[in-house]
Amino acid sequence: MRNLFNILRRLWRKNSAISPPSLSTTLAAELQGVNTTVADWLALLGHDRRLYVDIPEENSLILRQRFPELVAGTLHSADRILAHEFQMLGSDVFVPHDLERQTCPEDYCPIDWYLDPVSNLRFPTGIPHKEWDLYAMRPGNADVKLPWELARCQHFITLGQAYRFSHDYKYALEIVNEIEDFMEVNPVGSGVNWTCTMDVAIRAANWAFGLALVRDAADVSVARWLSAYEALFDHGVFIFANFENHYEVTSNHYLSNIVGLYLVSALFHDLPVARQWQDFCHKSLEKEITVQILEDGADFESSVPYHRLVLELFLGAARQATLLGEPFSAQYYAVLRKMTSFVSDSLRPDGLLPVVGDADDGRLHIFTDYGNWNPQSGKHILAPAAFLLQDSSLLRHVGEEGLWEAAWWGFDVGDVTVKYEDLPPVGKLYPQAGLAFYRDQRAYLAISNGIVGTEGFGNHKHNDQLSFEFHLHGIPLVVDPGSYVYTSDFEARNLFRSTRYHNTLCVAGEEQNEMRDEWIFRLFETAKAQHLYFRETDQFVEYGGMHVGYQRLAKGVEHRRGFRYLKQEELLVIVDSLHGKSDSFLQWHFHMATGVDIILEDPGLCGLKNNNESFFLKYPAALSAEVNDVYVSPSYGVRVPSKAIDLSVHSSGTKNEVFLFVLGQVGNVGRFCDSQDLLHIQNDILDQLNKI
Repeated sequence: MRNLFNILRRLWRKNSAISPPSLSTTLAAELQGVNTTVADWLALLGHDRRLYVDIPEENSLILRQRFPELVAGTLHSADRILAHEFQMLGSDVFVPHDLERQTCPEDYCPIDWYLDPVSNLRFPTGIPHKEWDLYAMRPGNADVKLPWELARCQHFITLGQAYRFSHDYKYALEIVNEIEDFMEVNPVGSGVNWTCTMDVAIRAANWAFGLALVRDAADVSVARWLSAYEALFDHGVFIFANFENHYEVTSNHYLSNIVGLYLVSALFHDLPVARQWQDFCHKSLEKEITVQILEDGADFESSVPYHRLVLELFLGAARQATLLGEPFSAQYYAVLRKMTSFVSDSLRPDGLLPVVGDADDGRLHIFTDYGNWNPQSGKHILAPAAFLLQDSSLLRHVGEEGLWEAAWWGFDVGDVTVKYEDLPPVGKLYPQAGLAFYRDQRAYLAISNGIVGTEGFGNHKHNDQLSFEFHLHGIPLVVDPGSYVYTSDFEARNLFRSTRYHNTLCVAGEEQNEMRDEWIFRLFETAKAQHLYFRETDQFVEYGGMHVGYQRLAKGVEHRRGFRYLKQEELLVIVDSLHGKSDSFLQWHFHMATGVDIILEDPGLCGLKNNNESFFLKYPAALSAEVNDVYVSPSYGVRVPSKAIDLSVHSSGTKNEVFLFVLGQVGNVGRFCDSQDLLHIQNDILDQLNKI
């Protein structure tokens, strides 16, 4: 277990043909090389707009006048940050004071950058990043993502925004103090906060943004400005020397590396080494958008939340490229449009994204509601994408808050008005991603049946073949369970990504794609998912798919499943067809949203209640039914109690077996479900499933 990451690295192969030259330098050396003094360079920096977050003063005034509540919320959040009150990744509010160090001048209390506040355990200091071994060196089961998340310093933007609105020196001083504080106990390359270059790069980007927002704070001395920019420059040197591209595939980690460095290079663009960084990153981004994004526009890691992160990263780079006057290729922007459409199409009626695949709440930067933003939201993506891609239709789904977000991406929103509209109907299959979405004013259906992502590595893929999420009348009923945590709890990690925790069929207690308990970021492809059909008519929308994950069993079966949502009747019909003789134990799982009450009624029928509305699940009467306690995880580190219906039966051993399920509103159960129409629909679905 302790050598898991090293084993993964040996398995991975290098995917990028673009290799950076080896180069080590310092800010002082670079300034000397261009015959510029520190004072002159800082003065030039104070007058340039080098990063898109560095909005003009008149834009700040517009935001103060137009969004008084958001401004007040930002100032409140910034004051909590001044008190070092944080809440992240499922933690309660915590104050990470480092009691081993003395309070600094100006009453600044040092931060404990090594704390996991959930377990209240502290990671060791002073370990060279290349010698770090998580499972041998961490205290207990402490979650390294907690100190990493704090050390990303995404709260610097909130401090910078508060400074722009108030011009109060205390917010600028906090950024400078925290940089000095961080570097004191996290010297370059030493400790857990240098062990993942992704986090180093996101930290560097947020330091760059924070410093840009407070660059005119006159009370900060030249020496302290220089110290802060030297620390940021050293981050760039470290990233350039420690790219995460030496594995079997590149992924969101390497993408974060190059986007973070690209933003740092823009800040130091008048220095020769930064120009090298910039050129390398520009070329690498052009390559990675073709490597990591599938033909249908989805991120190749088989995760909707990670798609959102990857889109934010590619968008951030594109926005910065525009400011630099060096836009990317037409192909790059064409892919961005596809990626944005995927986000728009996958949105639930409540405007949130389904948590399909892994979710760790990753962001490039947080411009709105730091500490309180909803990790399932996609609003922060659609608004800037609307301006960058010149697609105003995207703004209709984000409201006024989206304009605030877009403004911090450097777009002029002064005379733009937005009238919020309901999401438009969608019926679309993303064949490479293995996701189908249907949405209208009354229902939402998401179906997952994708291959193991990240070119077969499956680092963020779940065993969710032919699983689904279903909402009716704006009420979530059957939902994806989410992800919960990674390294801090192997058992929970494997449960949340297992077949038996998803809304599908489990045969003989086996996984669809092979899992190994210690390989928590790996799935082994056995299911080989296929799409059989997807179509929409005026009466219904339907999807049929299959996988062969259970054919590896001694008495293997092929699982085919057909979905048909009847629009007028507001009913979801599901037909499972098993091909192959098997006497295995069959189990079906229906993971209900939090707040859905389950009442087992007659054999073959159970009631579902939520928000004073009544629904039902009809199933074959021969199946045994029980209600079990489960959890739903809407975001990393968070799990809330819920209920699931688990159905089971021993297979009859016949060559082909068929099982029928119906979900809908109670008013339709007697009128429709006992009629010959249902048998006709079942046979029609079977005919289509068996055509291939």
